Amino acid sequence: MDDYYDGSGYDRETVRFFDVAHEGAQVRAVAGSIDRLVGVRELQPRSLVILARDMLAEASARFVTAVRTPLRLPVVVTTSLPTYVGALDLVVGIGDRGDDPELARDLLSANRRGAVTVLIGPAQGPITEDISPDTIRVTPLPTSVGSSPARAICAVSTVLDLLEEDEQLVAQRLAVIADELDEDATQLSPERDILVNPARRLRTFIDGSRLLHTGVGPVAEAAAELIAAIFTAKGLSSGWASAAELGDALGDPAPVDDLFHDPFLDGPSSLVALKTIVWGTYATDIAHAQAVECPPSAAGPTGQALRMITRAFAVTALDADADGGL
Repeated sequence: MDDYYDGSGYDRETVRFFDVAHEGAQVRAVAGSIDRLVGVRELQPRSLVILARDMLAEASARFVTAVRTPLRLPVVVTTSLPTYVGALDLVVGIGDRGDDPELARDLLSANRRGAVTVLIGPAQGPITEDISPDTIRVTPLPTSVGSSPARAICAVSTVLDLLEEDEQLVAQRLAVIADELDEDATQLSPERDILVNPARRLRTFIDGSRLLHTGVGPVAEAAAELIAAIFTAKGLSSGWASAAELGDALGDPAPVDDLFHDPFLDGPSSLVALKTIVWGTYATDIAHAQAVECPPSAAGPTGQALRMITRAFAVTALDADADGGL
């Protein structure tokens, strides 16, 4: 069998899995930007404004604020620059589009008002020429072709961490996360079949169903909300509900199989099953649900959440097993 990483025999899954396989490397790229970001420690900003320019960027930023609550300073996640921003604020733009004149304009405006600005964006494109030379840049891997949830999460977290932590501690934590995501990418590789690949098992479980995500505990709930956005962005339309509101969200779920439906007499069934993925637990008693618990992380709860998020990211790159692995 050809090795997945040797570049030969690429198929559709391999191409889709490329960004998943490089999530660890994306985290290392963030760690490589620490020397440019370390100056934010002296700022003691009044607020942090995050300009999120796409669905995954916004969901990733909201995940960070959710898992770090209560925050030590006000953090605003928005799509456009608030009018109050000035010299006392820190403004971070997140977006992967090389041509984004609105984000470039907002970063320039913030810079002119005296705010310190950071761009977590593309390595090249018009936006890199349109923003101020004073804007700190956190660039992705040069070979990346799509969004990276791990990069967005770790970059925003690093900005917050550097406001109060030593840069060496921050770099060490990122190195741990990167190693763990590399390990997970090997386990989730398209080369591995349904018997040993948890992402493929999950992809097979949800095939052809309506899908709802939830989580057990505040970190897993925050991860579930982001995961729903990842699934939707990758063509697996999903919803999200907190554990407290899950009962109302499920309503009276239709059965997966209608025992009285005869496809020859009644025609194709219009019934689409609703299935639930419960993140952050080993077991669930919810009907038509799958519990997903990822290994613990040496980087703490956020690291463990990133392992769940990376597993979900891998699910979107894989195809369902046609025979369920039998």
